Parts: sequence; C-alpha cells; structure tokens
Amino acid sequence: MEYFPIIISSPSGGGKTTVANQILRRDKNLSRVITATTRAPRRGEINGKDYHFWTAKRFESAVKNNLMAEWAKVHADYYGIPKISINGVIKKRRLPLLVIDVQGARTIKKIYKNAVSIFMAPPNMAELKKRISARNDGTRDIKMRMQSAKKEMAQIKFYDYLVVNDVLEKAVEECMAIIVAETKKVRRIKNDAGKRF
Repeated sequence: MEYFPIIISSPSGGGKTTVANQILRRDKNLSRVITATTRAPRRGEINGKDYHFWTAKRFESAVKNNLMAEWAKVHADYYGIPKISINGVIKKRRLPLLVIDVQGARTIKKIYKNAVSIFMAPPNMAELKKRISARNDGTRDIKMRMQSAKKEMAQIKFYDYLVVNDVLEKAVEECMAIIVAETKKVRRIKNDAGKRF
C-alpha cells in the first residue's frame, strides 16, 4: 500500500485537534505528525505529544537549515512541520496525520503530491465564535481570530474534502470514511493488487 499524508485543517476553534485525536485512537494505521511551535503550551498540553514547543531561535535555525516541510507565522507565533516527522512516519509504514493551517496544507500538497486534505468547518460563524470564547486559553483577541477564520474558510476550494464539525461523532466518522476510501483507491494499491490477482 502507498503511504501518504492526511491533512486536517480548520479555523482556530474548528475542532481539528479533537477530531484528529479521536481518529488516532480508533485507527492504528495512522500516526500524528507533531507540529513545532513557538507559542506557549495550553493547559494540559505536553511537549513532544501535542506539539514540539520550541524557542524562536531554534525554529528560525530549522528554517534556515531547510529542515522544515512547511512553516508559517500565525498570530505572532511560528508553526511548522519538521521534514523528519513526516518521513519518519512513512518509513514505519503508517499514514502521517497532519493537523495544520491552510497555508501549511497548500505547502505540504506541493511537496507530497499524493497527500489528502480535509477541511473541518464549523456549522456556522456564530458557533465558531462561541467555541473560541469558551476555550479559556488566554486568547485576548477574539475579533482577530474570527477575521483569520473568515480568510481560512475562503481556502476550502483548495481542499479535497469538506467535513462540517457540527456533531463530533459524525465528523470523526466522516473523516475516517474518507481515509478508508483513499486507502482503497486502485492507484494506491495497484502494486499489492498485482501481486494478489
């Protein structure tokens, strides 16, 4: 079988991390690719599990030395995917799951032509605002995040799939159905099929 990156993006508060964690619990053929960031950890987040929490100096050094598959500055902090994180998962014969923003998704799809992208949308902007307000993660500028969300929603057209995260269980099941369907595409399994039949 071909091993290919699976991208899940959403605006801040759209539920991408929650959905991704549910998928990872249920499907052991996937491994999460850990994003590096210079932002401070939120309550309960663990370095190396939720994110690689790097200093700005370390992040900038990785960019300078071409060690990042993609990176961006978002809300005054750096976010990015180290190349070794994606390639390491593929070498273990697993599907890399990337939870990244829209800019990162487009960059990854340029490098990994076989990647599959899923956009996780909120049911509406009012619900998104409610979720952002309820996070209690030190977010001071809800207006700024809502403006960013509108720009990110305009990028849906560049994704392969759209899943509306209204009911969590439904969103998880839809994402898992997409992943299963993609792994069954003949172009991805043709080598195995040729040996079997």
